[in-house]
Amino acid sequence: MSDMTARCTSCGECVRPCAFLQQHGTPAAIAKRGSNPDNLLTAYGCSLCGLCDVVCPEQLSPSSQFLAMRQQATAQGLVDLKPYKPWLTYERLGGSVLFRRDQIPANCRTVFFPGCSLPGTRPAATKELFRRLQHHDRSIGLVLDCCGKISHDLGLEKQFNTIFNRLQQRLKTYGITRVLTACPGCSKILKKHGQDIEVHSVYELLAEQPTSVPEVTLGTVSVHDPCPARFDLAQHKAVRKLIKLTGYRIEELPSSGTVTRCCGQGGIVEGCVPGTVRKEATLIGGEAAERPLVSSCAGCCETLSSVTPTAHVADLLTGTGSFSDKPAASFRRWFNRLLLRFSRLP
Repeated sequence: MSDMTARCTSCGECVRPCAFLQQHGTPAAIAKRGSNPDNLLTAYGCSLCGLCDVVCPEQLSPSSQFLAMRQQATAQGLVDLKPYKPWLTYERLGGSVLFRRDQIPANCRTVFFPGCSLPGTRPAATKELFRRLQHHDRSIGLVLDCCGKISHDLGLEKQFNTIFNRLQQRLKTYGITRVLTACPGCSKILKKHGQDIEVHSVYELLAEQPTSVPEVTLGTVSVHDPCPARFDLAQHKAVRKLIKLTGYRIEELPSSGTVTRCCGQGGIVEGCVPGTVRKEATLIGGEAAERPLVSSCAGCCETLSSVTPTAHVADLLTGTGSFSDKPAASFRRWFNRLLLRFSRLP
């Protein structure tokens, strides 16, 4: 934290859009409080969304400091993990052999990695995306698994490394050199921690495939860019192209692209600050001004659908969902993932 103490000028640029910093002070002020337990634990109120990194005139990364504080807090045994049990159980079960699947064709070097949320909430869209990838290239495979982002964001380094290294070793064993993701969170984790693999969103490849432009406009929507994809400009561009190809006109939110807001689920802040999800979703819904939203994150879609009609870009692209769909119940998501695990795929 010494670098933050020395270089942060406490100008307030990062404080203005952030409820966490408004409560606890500038990154420099937090760093100056040192590594006492109470200060380390304040980091669990940060969504780790990275907006502070974007607006910092000194090009510092406060979000990296807050993640490091979480890691230090867990290493010292300071964190009560009971409030985070639902998320950790979701991660543990989702990465178990019951839900994992590897479908690796001959000469496979590229796999589709849809993550956890999309298969659970949109199994039909997941299948259709894979079918289109296979139509493009029969050697593209499929890996169903969890990347460990929950443990990563909670600062559980040892647990995260165990989960991620298992996944990375499997990819290496198969000779996989490229991963196509559907989840922005998985993209961020794989890009940051993956070795010798090229990571792209599946939307980039699909946007490159020739498709005719609809003659009729179906309406106007706004795009919510997920905060893990904040710096993924290629994904931003691809998602917008796909939305337009499905017949919609786009009117941008004030907070979009690199300055997008977190939907409230980032950093699992809800575990220690109940109401965060509703509060942040309402702010984004206000920016949408009653326009429907489209996102490339299934988790964001679930959150934002409570404040305005919301669809996943895969819903529009594959015709398997709509703006009026309600979030799937927890049991249904597990059932969907189980069916996908054992279903016949191309």
